[in-house]
Amino acid sequence: MIEFEDVTYQNFMSVGNAPIHIKLNERQLTLIAGTNGNGKSIVIEAITFGLYGKAFRDITKKQLINSINQKQCLVTINFNIAGIKYRVERGIKPDIFRIFKNGELINQEAARDYQKILEQQILGISYRVFTQVVLLGSATFTPFMKLTTAARREVIDDILDIRIITRMNGLLKEAI
Repeated sequence: MIEFEDVTYQNFMSVGNAPIHIKLNERQLTLIAGTNGNGKSIVIEAITFGLYGKAFRDITKKQLINSINQKQCLVTINFNIAGIKYRVERGIKPDIFRIFKNGELINQEAARDYQKILEQQILGISYRVFTQVVLLGSATFTPFMKLTTAARREVIDDILDIRIITRMNGLLKEAI
């Protein structure tokens, strides 16, 4: 289970050089509520970008950079999984993507696909499942039954950790 500690972001969307720091572990459940224009969506965008390198809503990566400063966009997320502390740093202009495990940088050169390591070996949850189950933003939430068959299968596979059945099904189809 992912236990988020905090998220910090700067030069991200409408946020300028002064970093915004949000603690996410003061309570067992975090609900972000407020009136329009107070930054709720920015928090969701920052977490999603930090972990998955893409936006939560249907916007481009380029639109995540503060339009005035146009550089040094940085998101840092700290979280724990099974007692192991992780920190993910991701930025644009300059491009940054670093994963730290218990304070030590995970070797990027040894990893063929750094993002795949984060999603599959650390988080254990895909972008689709994360945005459908963990982040319940109304802007892009799609009801489960309106997802495509493949997307529903991905969500169920991830939630129940039964990806092996999908793999076996694929192998059987190939054999046939």
